[in-house]
Amino acid sequence: MQDLFARTDWATTPLGPVETWPDNLRSIVDICLSSGFPMLVCWGPELAMVYNDGYRTLLGRSKHPAALGRPVAQVWPEVWDVIGPMFDGVLSGGPATWVEDELLVVDRFGFLEEAYFTWSYGAIHDADGTVAGILNVAVETTDKVLAVRRATAALELFESLTSAPAPEHRDQVRDRALEVLRAHTPDHLEADLVWVEDDRPGHGIHPSGHAEQGVHVVPVLEPGLTEPRALLLLRANPRRPWDAQLQAYAELCASHVATALSVVRRRNDDRDRAEALSELDTAKSDFFANVSHELRTPLALIAGPVQDALAEDGLDDDTRRRFEMIARNTDRLTGLVDRILDLTRVEAGAVEPHWVAVDVTSVTSGIAANFRPAIERMGLELVVECDDLGRVAHVDLDMFERIVLNLLSNALKFTPHGRIGLTLTGDADGYQVSVSDTGIGIPAKDRDHVFDRFRQLAGSDERRSREGAGIGLSIVRQLVGLLGGTISLASQEGRGSTFTVRLPWGEPPTRSASRPSITPRTAASFISEAEAWDVPARRDDRAETTDRRQQPAAAGEPAVTGRPTLLVVEDNPDMRWHVTRHLRADYDVVTSRDGVEALAQMRDRRPDIVLADVMMPRMDGLTLVREIRDDPALRDLPVILLSARAGVEASTIGLTMGADDYVVKPFDQAELRARLAANLVRSRSRSRDAAWLRAILGAIQEPLVVADAEGTVVELNDAFTRDYGWSLSDGPFSPPYPWWVPADEDPAEHEAHVRRVELLQTGRPFLDEHYRIRRRGGGEAWVHTRAASVPETPDHGGFVLGVARDETREREARMRRELAGRVAVELAAAESLDQALSTAVTGFTVLFDGEVTLRVADDKGDVVVLSPRGRVQPSELDDVVREGLESTPHAHDDLVGDKREGLLLLPTSQDSECRAWVQFDEPRIVGSDELIVGDLLAQTLGQAVDRVVTLRQRSEKEQQLEQAIESHRLIGHAVGVLIERHRITAKQGFEMLRQASLDRNIKLREIAARVVESGQDPDSA
Repeated sequence: MQDLFARTDWATTPLGPVETWPDNLRSIVDICLSSGFPMLVCWGPELAMVYNDGYRTLLGRSKHPAALGRPVAQVWPEVWDVIGPMFDGVLSGGPATWVEDELLVVDRFGFLEEAYFTWSYGAIHDADGTVAGILNVAVETTDKVLAVRRATAALELFESLTSAPAPEHRDQVRDRALEVLRAHTPDHLEADLVWVEDDRPGHGIHPSGHAEQGVHVVPVLEPGLTEPRALLLLRANPRRPWDAQLQAYAELCASHVATALSVVRRRNDDRDRAEALSELDTAKSDFFANVSHELRTPLALIAGPVQDALAEDGLDDDTRRRFEMIARNTDRLTGLVDRILDLTRVEAGAVEPHWVAVDVTSVTSGIAANFRPAIERMGLELVVECDDLGRVAHVDLDMFERIVLNLLSNALKFTPHGRIGLTLTGDADGYQVSVSDTGIGIPAKDRDHVFDRFRQLAGSDERRSREGAGIGLSIVRQLVGLLGGTISLASQEGRGSTFTVRLPWGEPPTRSASRPSITPRTAASFISEAEAWDVPARRDDRAETTDRRQQPAAAGEPAVTGRPTLLVVEDNPDMRWHVTRHLRADYDVVTSRDGVEALAQMRDRRPDIVLADVMMPRMDGLTLVREIRDDPALRDLPVILLSARAGVEASTIGLTMGADDYVVKPFDQAELRARLAANLVRSRSRSRDAAWLRAILGAIQEPLVVADAEGTVVELNDAFTRDYGWSLSDGPFSPPYPWWVPADEDPAEHEAHVRRVELLQTGRPFLDEHYRIRRRGGGEAWVHTRAASVPETPDHGGFVLGVARDETREREARMRRELAGRVAVELAAAESLDQALSTAVTGFTVLFDGEVTLRVADDKGDVVVLSPRGRVQPSELDDVVREGLESTPHAHDDLVGDKREGLLLLPTSQDSECRAWVQFDEPRIVGSDELIVGDLLAQTLGQAVDRVVTLRQRSEKEQQLEQAIESHRLIGHAVGVLIERHRITAKQGFEMLRQASLDRNIKLREIAARVVESGQDPDSA
């Protein structure tokens, strides 16, 4: 602006030439131009404008630079109706004005624009005190005002969309959003929200043609979706440009709408899902009810003839036992049908309590008395504490008994040892029954699902049985609710659980019940079911094996009887007996109650084949299969799983876990025998193959690795374990293998490992490479690997064989020889004793990985000691190093094979005594190749010492000869001087020099030099 001010012809303006301006105008204009704050000076009757760079930005392209020197009314005609009266007020002597965030519709860029300013008008007085002009200080606040306005609108939109009651449908979201947006028109004249799937939008705005009509389309993209389901249409305000800030505001509004639509969509999806689940639940209940009714007739037809047969006399023991097993399982199935019927009736509201007066103390004590023998047979203690309530309670007796019996049965099932407690207490409001145990407890994550129907908690714990439909506790909760009570649970995993039922005293019934109560179930049925669970001391188990004296053979030993040994792992005693009875003709059958017991039996005495149930306490069948496959001594054992779960998914899981076959209950005996025989034949074939493979692996002395097509290592021979430390028991191993160089240590070398495996897996038939690997105990090894891939066939998968020969010592010896050669060259080139010794110290240190100390005593008796710290005195050496230097040398045979603390090297020297001691960091074995290299270098060092000593002696003799020649020359020169001066003979001159040397005790050479330099006689020179 200062340049423009200087170029302006002010004579053509109302202000006139600058030379005619009064001083106060010049001063205020100078202040204005030099200020960085927007300032305007209006001067004279016309209020001609002078402004600075800051104010220029407020004028825009439409007004600047034409506004300079023009009257302010001509520059701002569009807002003069607002600012004109303010100018008049200040010119007439009024106070200064102050306006904050005022809206002005200005023409700065070729269109009328809404802009906001904060400004002040102040009077500029002349020398006589009259108002000669006005100083305008202004700043534009458009961005601030718009930001606050848009933030307010966005917040109002968010609050409207999230306020209660929450919108239930998307149309409600649309109505709320448009209500807010259409109330805020300064930024957008019109607003609409249209659905993408609609053929035409509502309210008169269509996406097509929006560019011509000034309509901006903002996609409404819900979280989690990739395509918008709605479009927010906004018609721009022509007095505000659609800039990045306005686009961000529109996208913020669209995101609020998207979030609200997402909430509505999720809520509707949850509601639809809940309705579907409810319908499915109802259908499931109806299905179970119908199936249960249909099962009653065949169950009755089974139970009736069985009872008739058992009532007859003359049945042999085996037949009677079979009929008793049928009767037990018929009763069990009948009880299950009754429980399913009761659950469906309760949930359908078809059950009603039949209120009667009951002595709760007597009933509870009676239930405990009936259950006590069963509990004590299981090795548990039953503690009963029933208070005398002193009054009767009105309750449905069948429901109350079912609640207590279910809780006691549940406690017995999940308590392997310890005690069970039954407590009855009362107060003024009612009474409560608590059943506690010291069993396995319930994990915290499962406690909220304990009362869910058809829910069985997962886990291979010490429960007595995995049998059950998961409806007992669900019925208990339903019955407690029908009786007007509550049930609670307190449990700690590994410590036990306590179920507490609280019931009101109840009132005498005022009417007869219109619906039946729950199906009565006696304590005997619960006790019978509990006795079916496995009990170690049961007498029947002693008869389950063909002959317990015929134990299965130990691993690798043939059976004594010549028949294969079958291990049957089943927690249900009836199923164990049933399977044993049908298979004992072909096998020596041994039984086990769960996976834990079976695994211990197999490790003690290996069977030929295993038949295991899937659902068992402590360790189920799938876990048992995994343990067998992880055990090197058992991994080839054939395992057939027996399960009540049918279907492809169930069998796939079992086979994937490593089972050889999967048989679904109920099964045909002939089919089971055929499957056992087939798997036994395949197992024996695999055993022969495995023995053949083991023999080959044992015969190969080089480290060998065998991997399948996926890279998983299936075999490592003993040589690999011996050389590198890794064994198959440390696995499983799959790429990247632990003996590879890690990627963080050397990315290129690690990538080379990966590339080699990929080449073999993609069909490269052969590989021959040298590289580095890691040992298991630490350190590294260099190997020469020769690997070959065997392609897969329809019957067998492909695999890779690799032989990894350890060439670490060869490589180290080669490197040691190369280094020794370089050291020998440097020793041969040494020109001084210090250079030769320092070269030897450095070379020996690298070669033998220890601290080297050299001691050399030359022909004059001088001793030089050089250590890693430099030259030292012999007295400064450590005792260990001094003893090593003075030790007696050993023969090679004495050194090889024993760990030593250091190594003594004795270089052979003709004129000097040399010794070198290598002190190791820790005792280690010295290889023969190291000794050979050490001896060679020691002799090279001795030769180097002899050579540098000879060179030193020769140099000393040459120096002495040169000194003698120089002395003769000086003496001859001095004799010549004396002969010339005194006219004497040469003999007389020499005698004068000799006598002066003797008299003055100065060397003859020095006397001669003084005579030559001074020309004086010998006695005075």
